[in-house]
Amino acid sequence: MSRFSVLFVLSLLVAPALAQSPAYPAKPIRLIVPAAPGGGTDIATRSVVPAFQDNLGQPVVIDNRGGAGGVIGTEIASKAAPDGYTLLMVYVSHATNPTLYKTLPYDTLKDFAPIALVAHEPNVLVTHPSVPANTLAEFIAWAREGAAKGKLSYATDPGSAGFLAGELFKQAANLKSIEAIPYKGSGPAAADVVAGHVPYMWSVISIATPFVKGGRLKAISIAAEQRAAVMPDVPTTAEGGMRDLVVSGWYVLVAPANTPKNIIDRLHADMSKALKNEAVLQRLATSGSLPIGAGPAEAAAHIRSEMIRWDRVLKAAGVQPN
Repeated sequence: MSRFSVLFVLSLLVAPALAQSPAYPAKPIRLIVPAAPGGGTDIATRSVVPAFQDNLGQPVVIDNRGGAGGVIGTEIASKAAPDGYTLLMVYVSHATNPTLYKTLPYDTLKDFAPIALVAHEPNVLVTHPSVPANTLAEFIAWAREGAAKGKLSYATDPGSAGFLAGELFKQAANLKSIEAIPYKGSGPAAADVVAGHVPYMWSVISIATPFVKGGRLKAISIAAEQRAAVMPDVPTTAEGGMRDLVVSGWYVLVAPANTPKNIIDRLHADMSKALKNEAVLQRLATSGSLPIGAGPAEAAAHIRSEMIRWDRVLKAAGVQPN
């Protein structure tokens, strides 16, 4: 048999197999959340997943892998097969970890394919109700007194938006002696502030809102350009005299690098559709998050710009990489 004949026969055998291969997605999708349950990333992810999986036609199983500022879960995703069946919801720590760690077990830019910039939410300064401050000016005065005694600290998830707001606040108020107490997630950090073990934190608004409304935390100021709809009575940092203290948490859906473009496009389309779903919009609004839905190019550009911004802030703060 000639070489041409062999190739022709092989093509006849392969073509039916290709035609019968299942369309994506053909099985459940694992979505890694590299943060503890109850944190801002977890809340935002669980807000959009019901509609997202309906659009995909397959279950999306959330897998919380918190710790090390998101590094643990992110490493797992970086090593997954690029077939669209393992996804990762990164948050701002994805952009700060290259500065916070001497080495990472993955390349922040090269090992991931951005899919969608899902949502963002402002940070809010919250304290235990016992803290004797009700305005940003009063809080700064109280913090200066505590810092002068060398006894002031705040709860945070290293690399999170709350951590960045906390360090930016320390620079703006010249309170660099305040100590950051690290937690495995913003949810556990908030729990310790509620319990009174740590006096305050900067938190994404989704975590703080139920505690503030329940009277278990006191909201002092929103680190945003305008007041939040879920906390309309809480002034912005600009209103308190700190115009440059604007910090948002953000959530970007990514896949392992080399995931086929048609899969990336499908995932972006279904996520964008989910972010127009009325139930999703209601859940995000209730928690204080704002939907975005921007595509792969915009998501990639956002991550790069955040890496540059926070590298500058963290180095100015004298934060040493681990």
